[in-house]
Amino acid sequence: MNIIKFLIFTCFFFWFSLSANAQRVNRATDSVYVRGSIYNNHDHVRDASINIYDRNELIKSVNVKTSNRFVANLPINKFLTIEIVAPDFHTKRFIFDTTLPTEVKEAPEYDFDMDIFSEEELAGVNTSLLDFPIGLVSYNEKKGKFLRNKNYTKKMKKRYLELLDEAMMTERAAQ
Repeated sequence: MNIIKFLIFTCFFFWFSLSANAQRVNRATDSVYVRGSIYNNHDHVRDASINIYDRNELIKSVNVKTSNRFVANLPINKFLTIEIVAPDFHTKRFIFDTTLPTEVKEAPEYDFDMDIFSEEELAGVNTSLLDFPIGLVSYNEKKGKFLRNKNYTKKMKKRYLELLDEAMMTERAAQ
């Protein structure tokens, strides 16, 4: 009887190892592993949804319920829109170009933090700027990893902060 248990355990362990390795290989060759955290100022934002679009078609949605962190696998060689949506917060987007050179055999991972504005923070101002993506991410061949376009992000962040300042001035004027 002990031999049967040992054989079952060994087969299960062997199958589990193969399955785990197969998942790692698939992740590395046909997707970009993305980890993100959602904040409002320094507070964690919960109950968010991360929607991933390929040419305006929703291909994946990840719900963040008890934590502000999420993970997703993004398909390779796509131009994707990543959208962060949470109740009582303004939606925020960024563009992720997952195109890789053919010689790259293992897609690098990408980590990011996203700060989103509450509706209360921007009350009384025109928020149409928020329809534009906050950032652009693409593969940098020289560095061998995915990077955000610093110039674009810097310009958009400046505009976002101006929007926040305008909201604060509007609130003060109303008081």
